[in-house]
Amino acid sequence: MSTTIYWFSGTGNSLYAAKCLANELGDTSLYPMTAAAPPEAVGGSGERIGFVFPSYYCNLPRTVRSFVEKLKIREGSYLFTIVTMGGLGQGSVAALETVLKQKNLRLDYGRGILMPANYLINYNPADKTKTEGKLDKQHKKFRLISAEIKAGVRSVKKIPYSANNMYKNIEALDARFSAEESCTACGQCAAICPSGNIKIENCRPVWQHHCEHCVACISWCPAQAIQYGGKTKARRRYQHPKIAVSELMRNQEL
Repeated sequence: MSTTIYWFSGTGNSLYAAKCLANELGDTSLYPMTAAAPPEAVGGSGERIGFVFPSYYCNLPRTVRSFVEKLKIREGSYLFTIVTMGGLGQGSVAALETVLKQKNLRLDYGRGILMPANYLINYNPADKTKTEGKLDKQHKKFRLISAEIKAGVRSVKKIPYSANNMYKNIEALDARFSAEESCTACGQCAAICPSGNIKIENCRPVWQHHCEHCVACISWCPAQAIQYGGKTKARRRYQHPKIAVSELMRNQEL
């Protein structure tokens, strides 16, 4: 049985999860949700379609919601989702299930999996030792989840809750991002931004006010020149240790 996994990732956690699942499931294609949805219908009887993405305030990243709404999926597909989360994420499973129901489709399998928390705008990410310890514990879970998906298990673990506060005042989400003098105008922030929200103008990144708040720009800046207000300067930057920045460039198909 072939599998297609559609993924969305800012700091690399969800892409790593998608790659782990692909390795365990075999015969799997990975497709970024930052690219346009395929024009033709996908899936069908005997095929699996998965969605792997991070939980944003127990809801769906806008990129994920838009992609799934546009994706044409044939009846009979086995649909699954794995939501990466720093804390509570099963509300995002419920949110995806709702979107699929609106398309007259059923989510067959859904799980949240804990990964290193990385939203440095609100807190300081864990240090390297704690991060590596958490990542090491997840491999057994990926194998178990993959085995259940292979067996066609139908089980959706969720909580009936989702929050929309992430999406209020979208124009203001990126208003506090700035670049310090140490910025080299390398353009990596613009290339990695999943929503194409950054342009380099006069040798400085300029945010265009349709931010996803995935923190990819601030997390992957090689000069650590990007800040969010005055509180991120002393905070650690999280990047998944087994994901290369080039893998996260927009529209990159693996």
